[in-house]
Amino acid sequence: MQVIGRSVCCMAVEKQFVQHWWDELERLARILGQVGPDEVCCEGLSQRQCSILRTLVAQEGARIQDLAASSGITPSAMTRVLEKLEQRGLVERVRGAQTDGRAAMVKITAAGRRTRKQLDQLMRERTEQIVESIPEERREQILAALQTLNKAIESAGCCGLNSPVAKLTQIEEMK
Repeated sequence: MQVIGRSVCCMAVEKQFVQHWWDELERLARILGQVGPDEVCCEGLSQRQCSILRTLVAQEGARIQDLAASSGITPSAMTRVLEKLEQRGLVERVRGAQTDGRAAMVKITAAGRRTRKQLDQLMRERTEQIVESIPEERREQILAALQTLNKAIESAGCCGLNSPVAKLTQIEEMK
């Protein structure tokens, strides 16, 4: 029995293959959630707050709308995160600092910079632990595979789940 040019046997293998990918991607997401900062460290900040604090250093002075776009969240979600960071004295919003007087720009405070340094140190230590647990002769290969996976995820759009498959771009084969 043929189904659109593929045998039922091949479709079952493909479903199983996709299921393995799905299982491993879910596992990776859970593990990555454990790699990043947790609320026990970093003055009790959530992972999203930590991520946005790290983004702010690179984009200090940006408008909330621009920060939201680069972080992949809505402006209203960014505003809620910034309110929490502002309550902790890690950032401040300055209204009218740009040509659009209504737009607020975000500045990171000295306390925010100290917390950012703490985050970076924590992540550096965790990354070193991960890399050291990989056999030295496999590290370059795994890094290349990770870069390929990141490109594939980025090309799929927001998490790739809401984008049609036709939007995916072909990833170059690893050399």
